[in-house]
Amino acid sequence: MITMQNTFMHYVGRMFAIRFLGLLVFFVIILQMLDLLNRSDDILSAEGAGMDSMLRYISLRAPQIVSQFTPFAALLGIVLTLAGLSHTSEITIMRAAGMSVHRVLFPLGVSCAIITLAHFTFHELVTVKASESLDYWEVNDYAVGLPPESDTRTDIRISYDGEIIAADSAVRVDGAVLLSGVTIYDLNDDGIITGTITARIARYEEGAWRLFGARELDAETTQAAASETVIWTNSLDPELLFAMTLEPDQTTIPELAAKINQLNQDRADTRAPMTSLLGRFSKPMATLVMPLLGAIAGFGVHRQGVLLMRAVTGAALGFAYFVAENLALALGALGVVPAIIGAFFPLAIFMVVGFSIILSMEN
Repeated sequence: MITMQNTFMHYVGRMFAIRFLGLLVFFVIILQMLDLLNRSDDILSAEGAGMDSMLRYISLRAPQIVSQFTPFAALLGIVLTLAGLSHTSEITIMRAAGMSVHRVLFPLGVSCAIITLAHFTFHELVTVKASESLDYWEVNDYAVGLPPESDTRTDIRISYDGEIIAADSAVRVDGAVLLSGVTIYDLNDDGIITGTITARIARYEEGAWRLFGARELDAETTQAAASETVIWTNSLDPELLFAMTLEPDQTTIPELAAKINQLNQDRADTRAPMTSLLGRFSKPMATLVMPLLGAIAGFGVHRQGVLLMRAVTGAALGFAYFVAENLALALGALGVVPAIIGAFFPLAIFMVVGFSIILSMEN
């Protein structure tokens, strides 16, 4: 009996692994082709661009697709595996031989745990760096022979110290920090704009920002004044600026944790980066829930049409999880709910739902 159970476990695990890998490769190929068709004109419009540029884009974009669709592939792989076993009555035979629902699902759980660890490792070692390189390349219009990326931020939009600060870019040059295309909106206590300052360049020096080519507008008097240089007094220092404009999806976990600590010390908003940090753990863990949600596809009365409905129900539960996960992460980033709730609440709720389904099938 033990030998038969072990054989069944290896058989189910191998069947699921083949379906999972096949679905993941299918998603990557199809989505990469569609994305490449959409971006090919932009990539090839750069001077000197050719097949090398296309291959480079694929190498940077494919890891993002792999990370994004690994839980989807696991969900559909589980549904197809269990539906197939149910259709051939193999689950019925093993249940009649004394195997519990938990025992039947055990090889799928082990496989999903391995996929979760591999997903997390792959995302941190490959996807994060690829996302950073791809974003830098896109900002520079897919230029050929682009120099190595420096510590740069683009399309800056932040609110701090009673002001809204916008800039086209921020870059470190020879130990100095320069902002280009700067626009500053002064706000009163009611959040109404009372004046604006625009500048061609801003440079941080001696604890203050010096604006070059500045133009000031007073919203109350509607009077404008132009100056070659203006000192802009604000407690926003360059390190805090770079921390507030950090792209969490393009930052390693240690760097992201360090930036959050810096934001906490400066009493800046940490809701979005904290939610993103916790989401780096909760997103790969979504694969652990899939055997519980997809289990309904393999168990139940085997009648005509019922198997299809069970498979559709299992897939629908999985997709409902992904919708809830994205909604909760968005609410956490906006500060509507605490970051830990936004990251892990859907995981906990659907774990309970999945175990409830299994217990009901067991009984």
